[in-house]
Amino acid sequence: MRAVTWQGRRNVSVEEVPDPTIQEPTDAIIRVTSTAICGSDLHLYEVLTPFMTPGDIIGHEPIGIVEETGSAVDNLQPGDRVVIPFNVSCGDCYYCQRGLQSQCETTQVTEYGTGATLLGYSKLYG
Repeated sequence: MRAVTWQGRRNVSVEEVPDPTIQEPTDAIIRVTSTAICGSDLHLYEVLTPFMTPGDIIGHEPIGIVEETGSAVDNLQPGDRVVIPFNVSCGDCYYCQRGLQSQCETTQVTEYGTGATLLGYSKLYG
C-alpha cells in the first residue's frame, strides 16, 4: 500500500509500505478511502523529530471501510464504513469508562508519560 512517510526533518514522501496484518485479537484493518495530513501532523514535520524514525507512517483521522477484524472484535464487520479518531483507547479501563479516552491506562506510553497512544503520531505517543 502507499502511505505518507516521514523521512527526516521537513521531509515527507509517499512510499510503498507493507500491508497491515492483524496482530492482536482486538485489531481491525481498514481500507482508507479518505484522509488528509492534519494540522497536528505539522509537529511531526519539525518539532517532534527526535521521536521519529525515517519511514514512519504519518497521518491520522482517516475514513474507510473495514476489511478484516481480529477474533475479539464484535462491534465491527468487514464492509462497515468507519471514521477513525486519533486517540487509541481500550474502552474498558477506569479512564475510558469515564469518557477520558485520551488518558487510557491500557494504551498509555509510560516510557514518556504521555497518556493514551495517538494513531500515527511518533514514538512519543505510541
